[in-house]
Amino acid sequence: MPFLEKKKGFSLVELLVALGLAMIIMTAASLVYFSGIKAWVRGENQVEVQQNLRIAMNTLSNEIQMADMIEIYKTEKKLVLSYNDGSTRSYYYDPESKEIRLGESNSTVAMYISDFDIKYSDNLISISLTTEERPGIKSKTYEFGINARGKEINVK
Repeated sequence: MPFLEKKKGFSLVELLVALGLAMIIMTAASLVYFSGIKAWVRGENQVEVQQNLRIAMNTLSNEIQMADMIEIYKTEKKLVLSYNDGSTRSYYYDPESKEIRLGESNSTVAMYISDFDIKYSDNLISISLTTEERPGIKSKTYEFGINARGKEINVK
């Protein structure tokens, strides 16, 4: 059969080898793609949690430094700040929503907070914030201190 010998094409073995190589390349590419997506999500979650933590720390620190009188409610996880113009402002931790909220308006100050603790000793207010565990990041506790010298402090 001379007409069969003149045609050129792929043999079954060559076709299977090409398909096998294509599958290996596609598998490797999909692994790289999905690990990139995981890294992206982990990075976004970490940035979001850190931004909320920074906002909570800055807000609480600034407000405490401006206040004249500070009431700390340890069991309620609440701060009530009084200013020399007669105004007050309170911040509390809502465990259901895992947020720190401004008492008067009930607006959210910071999210993704799994615990909030306030301590007072030797003119130092220590606030510890524990971040919520999110996909790709673990829960972590951060503590910061604010000098309360010259302020009236009541711990209840």
